[in-house]
Amino acid sequence: MKLQRLCAQVGSLSVALLVVGSSLAGAAKAATGSVALGTADSFAVMAAATITNTGPTTITGDVGLSPGTAITGQGSLTLHGTIHAADVAAAQAQADLVTAYNDAAGRTPDAVIAGDIGGQTFTPGVYSSASSLGITGTLTLDAKGDPNAVFIFQMGSTLITASSSHVVLTGGAQSSNVFWQVGSSATLGTYSQLSGSIMALASITLTTGVTVDGRALARTAAVTMDSNTVGKQGTPVVTPPATGGAVALGSAKDFAVMAAATITNTGPTTITGDIGLSPGTAITGQGSLTPYGTIHAADAVAAQAQADLVTAYNDAAGRSPDAVLAGDLGGQTFTPGVYSSASSLGITGTLTLDAKGDPNAAFIFQMGSTLITASASHVVLTGGAQASNVFWQVGSSATLGTYSQLSGSILALASITLTTGVTVDGRALARNAAVTMDSNTVTRP
Repeated sequence: MKLQRLCAQVGSLSVALLVVGSSLAGAAKAATGSVALGTADSFAVMAAATITNTGPTTITGDVGLSPGTAITGQGSLTLHGTIHAADVAAAQAQADLVTAYNDAAGRTPDAVIAGDIGGQTFTPGVYSSASSLGITGTLTLDAKGDPNAVFIFQMGSTLITASSSHVVLTGGAQSSNVFWQVGSSATLGTYSQLSGSIMALASITLTTGVTVDGRALARTAAVTMDSNTVGKQGTPVVTPPATGGAVALGSAKDFAVMAAATITNTGPTTITGDIGLSPGTAITGQGSLTPYGTIHAADAVAAQAQADLVTAYNDAAGRSPDAVLAGDLGGQTFTPGVYSSASSLGITGTLTLDAKGDPNAAFIFQMGSTLITASASHVVLTGGAQASNVFWQVGSSATLGTYSQLSGSILALASITLTTGVTVDGRALARNAAVTMDSNTVTRP
């Protein structure tokens, strides 16, 4: 009896300590403040030695160089800002960058991490690695509904991201509150996307097709670019009135992939959410699928989900548009609303959806014909935008280009084709035809 009472007391004490420890960790993370960039805040790209660009690069924000003077490849830059080369403004911004870098490096870490952080989800806090960090695949930063939440990643050595990797912001996370303090150099892989401000002690290399929703700030060395998009992605091009709210998917909300005719997969594909097929029965390539959910083939659950998809599709298609658009949406920023095209829509490069601080804001894109995204294109969510509130109502078929990334639920009347390496932070729901996949990642929000 004495031993039982002692064990009970020890157990109660352990629970109490665990609760206190968890509360302290939460308090530490909640107290994490943003890193003040000073005058460096207005710069999208800054270097100390040289800035070199190859190919068409778009920069939103100022470009600074100090004490160096050589900026190569300006002729292929599309700049929405001012170039400061070896002037007073650039010198002050470099000085403020040193202060910001030291602030970020000096924060007390909430957790120690190492290696590749792709495939993981982080909540707000300060994360520290004594050596290098890498990102392969998708890294998710979840602000848990707090648009002021801050994420700081400290590393003693390099930051290296893999080709076509992505940083997904969710739960109201803002790229302006994400900081990468890099102890040496940063290299971003081809057609990858990174959110946040890179503050590197040495150089920053943005390889072909990289998108940075933030800043590339190098303290002591060069910044090298090649056909990139860099800058704060927050300037709206269209501001319609608020939409009538999200589209209710009914039982279809549980599904990440759904088709009517067939589902075909080639290569390693990971699906988080249920998989449904009705009235068809043929699912090909299951052996290379990693499903985190249930497969429903020609059963009552799949039939009901298809019926609910018809209702949701008709709801999305029937909304009154706030604005009419056409062609390619890449390179633009949209605020919440219903956008309509009588024909096809495309996405090349980066499309930004800015919820303006409202995590319940809905975006509905109606199109009479196809949705086609270019290879390595991205949909960037900012201002608290959520993938669960983005809907693509496609009047025929949707085809997503190789290594592209799309946020939101595709509601296609006909087929959906996800080519090699596509990532969907949402759903691929086909009403009347097939879903075809090839080495993809589909994650139901």
